[in-house]
Amino acid sequence: MDLFYGEDKTFDIIMKEKKNFVFIGEAGSGKSEIVLNVASILAEKTGRKVDLFDLDQTKPLYRSRDLQATFRNKGVNINYQDQYLDAPTIVGGVATSLQREGYTLLDIGGGHSAARMAGAYSHILSKDDSIPVYIMNPYRPWTRSIEGIDGTMTHILRSIRLDRIYLLGNPNVGYTTTLNEFMEGLDKLNTTLEGIATYSSACVRREIYEEAKSKTDKYLIPLDLYLTYSWID
Repeated sequence: MDLFYGEDKTFDIIMKEKKNFVFIGEAGSGKSEIVLNVASILAEKTGRKVDLFDLDQTKPLYRSRDLQATFRNKGVNINYQDQYLDAPTIVGGVATSLQREGYTLLDIGGGHSAARMAGAYSHILSKDDSIPVYIMNPYRPWTRSIEGIDGTMTHILRSIRLDRIYLLGNPNVGYTTTLNEFMEGLDKLNTTLEGIATYSSACVRREIYEEAKSKTDKYLIPLDLYLTYSWID
């Protein structure tokens, strides 16, 4: 089986084919924003139950769990377990959610602890209705070379005992991302992956979505930025 799953499939097709998603990404990749947006899209378009499990053990900031109340109104149930001094914790209900009707999204970050925790569910996640999604952000140090991408993906896939992964581009630097920065980021990803793999989809800040989609043949997912804080400016 090829390491890179569904290179010819845009992410809208993946969302129709799968029910369980494991989102993987290093700190700063934009993973948690993407997870929140995908959860919102699935809930709005299908009306089905959506469970989001925040298993990110790597950082105290920008966590999907911070939007629990807001997303409950969108039909998304965000699950997490309180941590003491960021000590690894186990979130209950994951296996049950993965095996029942509806969607399950796991936000596991890029850390060893979370990846090993997700590995406890590899016997479920190895089925055809599940897919790991690796977020590639060319503006982060781990995605500036194919060696960095391969090292991160290989470690995490071994930890969760899976052997396939879907690549999703995210050439953004936050809510200030310009169209030029986005397009340059796509070029960086194309160059980095040349001869190794291809990716069909990328995420873009909603404010530049219309301009960006006319300049690329990638399938673009417009992102609303939920994880902003009053002190960020």
